[in-house]
Amino acid sequence: MTTIPLVTQPLDDINVTENAKNTSIDLFQNFDDPFTTGKVARFELENTSLGGGVTNVLLFDQSDEGAPETVANFTNYVEDGDYVNSIIHRSVPGFIIQGGGFTSNDLEIANVPADPAVVNEFSEDRSNLRGTIAMAKLGNDPNSATNQWFFNLANNSDNLDNQNGGFTVFGEVLSESDLAPVDAIADVSIFNGSNINSAFSDLPLILNDDTNPSIENDQNYIRYKNITISQTDELEFKVSNNSNPDLVDVFVSRGGLYIDYADDQNGTAEITIEATDLLGDSVEDTFTITVEEDNSVPPSGGGGNGVPVENSNRDSTVYRFLNQDTGVHLYTTSKVERDNILETLPNYEFESFSYVSVDSLTGNPEPKEVYRLLNQDTGTHLYTISENEKNSVENTLDNFSLESESFFAYTEQQTGTVPVYRFYNNETGAHFYTPSEVEKSVIDETLPNYTSEGIAYYVFPVD
Repeated sequence: MTTIPLVTQPLDDINVTENAKNTSIDLFQNFDDPFTTGKVARFELENTSLGGGVTNVLLFDQSDEGAPETVANFTNYVEDGDYVNSIIHRSVPGFIIQGGGFTSNDLEIANVPADPAVVNEFSEDRSNLRGTIAMAKLGNDPNSATNQWFFNLANNSDNLDNQNGGFTVFGEVLSESDLAPVDAIADVSIFNGSNINSAFSDLPLILNDDTNPSIENDQNYIRYKNITISQTDELEFKVSNNSNPDLVDVFVSRGGLYIDYADDQNGTAEITIEATDLLGDSVEDTFTITVEEDNSVPPSGGGGNGVPVENSNRDSTVYRFLNQDTGVHLYTTSKVERDNILETLPNYEFESFSYVSVDSLTGNPEPKEVYRLLNQDTGTHLYTISENEKNSVENTLDNFSLESESFFAYTEQQTGTVPVYRFYNNETGAHFYTPSEVEKSVIDETLPNYTSEGIAYYVFPVD
């Protein structure tokens, strides 16, 4: 099934003057997957030899093109634990495998308690194609679906889309590897288990001897250890084209588009953003950034190009990331490191353009290097402008190593600079740095586990 994402609102062209404030855009206001909000169901078989045992299913819960009532109904069963140890009780190779109605615990077969029936939400845009999951229901009653569902093993649209009001497709496997367990189940030998339950006429079983069938334990059934649901971003974004990277640095993090304008540069850039849904389908949109020359009269002490003297000392933007697993922050001026984090470390979230470092060549007075030391035990970093502190850490703390990534700042306040405050988290042993007076006040007033260690150094604000 093709679920191509949509451009719901074309990206507006941007017009700014030189040295403009960085721009951020919420791309979810411009792109959408009309089928899903990013809910994924994980079907985990007890027997991992069946195609790997795990099937991830994208749930179509969006109200636009999805089946929100059906997904909500399915979610209720999942959250109540009703599908724990549930079995596939019906297998028809080349057609479907069906489950959700029964559990097996110590060979005791029990019905999954049925909630009230859900309204039929069949749509021709969600057809019963191979790899989709749909609700089972009673004959001649379109609105009778409760707890049972089935995976389509083939394109069953001609049949299932056109009877009993159509069978509601409410999800699709994420990939071929997720389809492998479903296909493996369809290859399992099938027996008539009507003596166990009248619904078990096509019961798949894994037995020691198919010629002398005997159910000896729960593992003879195709049993799901658990079914869970998680939430992820419905779309993934990337910058597929930037025609003028010397003018603007453009990158994406989660659903945010971030634009950093080069100092004292003007011109135009064409930017193309690609949005890809969880099933791998993509759409693009292009917009233009125009940076106009700043012809304003320079303030007293300004340079001949109309830029205040202190602006000419600005160097690289410092990017701030949050490790969502540990709550620890990382700061870097390296675009290579930034992009590597965005591409390979999903547990790190870009938070902000934190501040701007000082140019080591033009800074006046001469700035000092801010060293970055890695605590190899915790993965946290210490940033210090103090040569003495750096030497002390290196000489006395074997678990710290000096990294090559660094930037420059002032030890004392200069025109146009702001202080960066340093805090120590007594619980995690990590340091936190911020140029924000508001953030500093919030920490001082509300976070007793943070100890202020004063001003770390002075830098330029992002603005």
